[in-house]
Parts: sequence; C-alpha cells; structure tokens
Amino acid sequence: MAEVTDVAVVGAGQAGLAASYWLTRQGTPHVVLERGRVGEAWRSQRWDSFCLVTPNWTVQLPGFAYAGDAPDAFMPNADWIAHLDAYAESFRAPVRAGTTVTAVGRAPDGAGFRIATSAGAIDAANVIVAAGTYQYPRMPAFVADLPPETRVVPATAYRNPAALPEGAVLVIGSGQTGCQIAEELNRAGRRVYLATGKTGRVPRRYRGKDCIYWQKLFGYLDRTPDQLASPADRFRGLPHLTGRDGGHTISLHRFARDGIQILGKIEGATGGVLTVAADLADNVAHADHFAAAFCRTVDEYLLSHGIEAPAPGPDNTDDGGAPFRFPSDPIRRLDFDAAGVRTVIVATGFGFDFRWVRFPVFDTFGFPVAERGATAVPGLYFLGLDYLVTRKSGIILGVGEDAADLARQIAARRG
Repeated sequence: MAEVTDVAVVGAGQAGLAASYWLTRQGTPHVVLERGRVGEAWRSQRWDSFCLVTPNWTVQLPGFAYAGDAPDAFMPNADWIAHLDAYAESFRAPVRAGTTVTAVGRAPDGAGFRIATSAGAIDAANVIVAAGTYQYPRMPAFVADLPPETRVVPATAYRNPAALPEGAVLVIGSGQTGCQIAEELNRAGRRVYLATGKTGRVPRRYRGKDCIYWQKLFGYLDRTPDQLASPADRFRGLPHLTGRDGGHTISLHRFARDGIQILGKIEGATGGVLTVAADLADNVAHADHFAAAFCRTVDEYLLSHGIEAPAPGPDNTDDGGAPFRFPSDPIRRLDFDAAGVRTVIVATGFGFDFRWVRFPVFDTFGFPVAERGATAVPGLYFLGLDYLVTRKSGIILGVGEDAADLARQIAARRG
C-alpha cells in the first residue's frame, strides 16, 4: 500500500526547503524527499574552501533571511550548509533524508501521481520537482583517450590541492568553477594549465557596489527566457566570479600574470598529448567584451536614472592590473610528460536528466516546459531551475519568490 500525501517535493536544497516553508505555512500536508541530506549537493559536490559567489544579503530564504553583521561578505560553504540545516529545523520541514526518487508517474487510479522511491511508493495529488539542473558533471569525450596513469577528477570530486598527486595540473573549463579551482591550485604553488572556452566575466565590484547589486537593480536577474537570443543561452557557463577572501575580481589576464598557463579549447587527445585550438585570443576577448558590456550597462543605468555613484577605477574589470599581452602564437600542443601534468580537473559544466519524470513536459533540451513553474500536466511543478521563470529562479535570491507562487497555485488547486 502506497503512502498518501497532498504534495511530494523532490529535493531538499534551498528550492525544496523554500517550497516546504510555504506549504507548511498554509497547512498543506507534504513530504520532502531527499536522496542524501539537506543541501546534499552543497555538502558533497563542493571543494573545501568554496564560498558562495553571491553576497550574504542575497540569502533571502522565506522566513529565514540572513540576519548577520556582514551582509556584503560571502558565506563559506560550511556556514551555508549550517544555515540550510537551521532553516529546515526552524519550521520542522518534513524531510525524508536518504530517500531516492526513481520515478514520478501517473497513480494507478489515474488521479494524481505515483512516486517510486527507495523507501517505497508514495501517492501525491501534486509533485514539485526541485532537483536542480546541476545534477552531474559533463565529461568531454576525449577524456577517455587520456593515459591511464593520469588522474582525472570531475570538479565535483575536487577537495583541495593536497589531495591531488604531485605535479602540474590541467584544469579544463574557464567558467566559475574552473577559474576558482585554477586560482586555488596556483596559490598553492602548483604549476597550472587552464584550458578556456568562451565564458564571460564581470568585476566583483564596480562603482562602489557588488556586481550582483547592479544586476538586481537594472533588472538583469528578472530577465525571462523569451528575452534570450536563443533557448540554449539558459545553459551557458556562468561568468568568472569568486566569493573567496571577501570576494575579488578574477580574470584570465590576472591568471596569466600570476603564472597560470592559459590555453585555448582542448580539441582532442592522443595518449598523453592534447591538441589545443587556436582560439585563445577569441576566448580572452569574449571575456573582456562581456565585462566591458556589463560596466557600460551600469554606467548607462546610472546616467539615465540620475543616480550618483563613485567614478570607475582605472580598470574595473581586472582589479587595476594592466592587460596581459598573450602570445600571438599560443600553445597548440600539450605533452603531459614534457609539462609534468599528472592530474586533469574537468570543469566543463553540468548536465541534467529528468527522464525519471515520466510525462512529456520537456523541450528538445530535456528542460521542463512550464508557465510559472506549472507544467501542462495538472499538479506537476518544477522549481529552482535557471530561467524557469526568470534568471534568478535558479539562485538563492530567487527561489523563495517562485516557491511562494507555486504554493499559491497548489492552494488554489486544492480549493
């Protein structure tokens, strides 16, 4: 006999807990199903020194907003996990830890949903899928051609420099994760090679405010999917950014000045020799143009709204350092033996797989098609995904707003 409840929430991260908070407030019976512990992805898929990349003031979980004395600082991961634990305890969220959901389908009687879990079946009138889009690390095909003695570490499994074999390290991917790991390894005295792609960057602070403050002010975080040039833009790598050491600007220019060997995109591997594309200049220019466009947008907003702010610094896109002069003939071939590379860290983004949700509610990317989180299947909702409703739907700042809306929709559906 299946357990019965009004709402089943899949996932106990910030999105699932925010949904649980509002459901609890309105007295809706529900369960929160979590394969691991509260905030499991934050616990098991982040490195030791990781800090949030958004300021503490963006921690606006409903009923449990940040109330400390450092709103402009950045929480270390341990503090953020503790915050999530305290949040769940504050309203006694009905979290079923260690319960893996394997399928969500139609209930046998045709009304509502049957959720198959590692602890048995649950029937629910409504389901909120809050499992996130960063479900597994993507691995380039050429990784299979690397020498067997090379240690390949997905970014989710990286913990600290001391845990890696001695020798040089190749970091593949120049989004937020790859850049933060490359910076840490370089600071630890490792020889670091960073293979880049076309990823943007933004200054950590500009004209007296954090970049997230400006993005919120001029509406960047409220952009909707239809405002993007292409649906594929929902899944682009996030701009270079870090919250470590109080937050600071990171860039390929700074990395090169600090001794990191910057490469173009890796095209393939034959044994211990990698072929590198001749796109380094284009990748650096892409990041630079992204940063310059961000600064122009802030400047234009301030001017059009008559807002006074400190003048721009000498180079707000690189913490004041002069641009690095990258070679006109970049490295096109990386021999692991000659370079001393013993470890490859793969930070080429994340994928998602919602095939366990057995309803035809997905687009050609496998991303849910939803209006304000509600799919075409009555009672089936999604929450906590980038650009599900707006840009901020997938970040800590925005999940509470979307969760409140879903709770209202469910209340209306329950009558």
